[in-house]
Amino acid sequence: MNQLNIESIRVTRCAAKGGFKNEINEEVSYLFVEQFFDDRFNKIKEVILSEEGDEEQIILYSYNNDNKLIAEQHQFIFDEIEEKTNFIYHDGLLVEKRKEFSYGSIETTIYSYNQDKLPTLIKVVDDHGEEEESEVFEYEGKNLIHYVKQNALIGKDTELWLKYDEKNRLIEEKKWTHNDLKTFTSHYNYTKNEQEPDVKIMNEKGAVVEAHIKQCNDKNQVVMHEIQYVNNGLKTLITSYEYNEFDKVVALEAINQNKVTERSLIASYDEKGLLTSELKSEYEVAIGSINTFTLNYEYTFHK
Repeated sequence: MNQLNIESIRVTRCAAKGGFKNEINEEVSYLFVEQFFDDRFNKIKEVILSEEGDEEQIILYSYNNDNKLIAEQHQFIFDEIEEKTNFIYHDGLLVEKRKEFSYGSIETTIYSYNQDKLPTLIKVVDDHGEEEESEVFEYEGKNLIHYVKQNALIGKDTELWLKYDEKNRLIEEKKWTHNDLKTFTSHYNYTKNEQEPDVKIMNEKGAVVEAHIKQCNDKNQVVMHEIQYVNNGLKTLITSYEYNEFDKVVALEAINQNKVTERSLIASYDEKGLLTSELKSEYEVAIGSINTFTLNYEYTFHK
C-alpha cells in the first residue's frame, strides 16, 4: 500500500494567453490531467483534458496480484480510436505485449531473456507475423556490451558498443545512428563523482564535439551541469539545481552562452513532501519563444 494512500491527483494548468497588438493577455486556467490510484498506488486511470474542458484521452490500467501491469487501454475521444494492450508474464518476466487497435490492426512485442533474466531480444511483429522492429542485446556477465535496433523500413537504426572498467562502470560508449550515419564515442570520467561522471563525446576523427561537466553537493546531487557544444564555435548550456529537505528539485535554470534562460523551474512541496506547484518556462520551437505556465497539484486520499 502506498505510504500516503493517495487516491487521486488533479493537475491544473494556468498560463497567459497572448493577445494581438495592445490587447491584454488573458489568464487561462483549466484542469489539465486527472489521475486515479488504487490502495497499492497503482495508477488505474488517467484523464487528459483540453483547454475547453473536454476529455481528449482516457487511459485505463489493470494489474495482477503482484502489482504487474496486465492491461492498458487508451481511448482517444475526438478521433474515436482505441488501443488496448495486454501484457503476459512468465516467471515474473514480461514475455509478450499485444496491442490491438480499434481499426483492426494488431501489434505484438515478444521478449526473450538469458539465464540472468536480462533481455536478449525484443521483437515487434504485425498481424501477419512480419517483423516490424527488433532490438538485440549482448552481454559479458551482466554488462551490456553490444546493442542493435533495426526496423523494416530503414534497416539498422541504432548500434551501440559499450566498455566497462574493473568496477563495472561504463567508461566508453560508441553509438551509430541512422540519422547521423556516423559513429560518436562517449568517454565517462568518474574522478570527481562515482554516480555522476563527466562525459566527453568525440567524432570519428577523435575531436571532442560535446562535453558534459558536472558539480555535485555532498549528497551526490548535481547542482551544476554544463554542456559544451563544439560546432562552428563553442556553445554552452549551464543548468543549475537547488534541492529541498526531501531531496527534490525546487529550482532549476538553464542558461545558454548568450546569458539567455532557455528553461527554468520553481517547484513547491507540502509538509508530506508532495509536489504542490511547478512554475515552468520552456523554449518551444513551434512558437519560437519562451512558454511560461504553472501546474498546480491537488490530492485526495483513500479513507
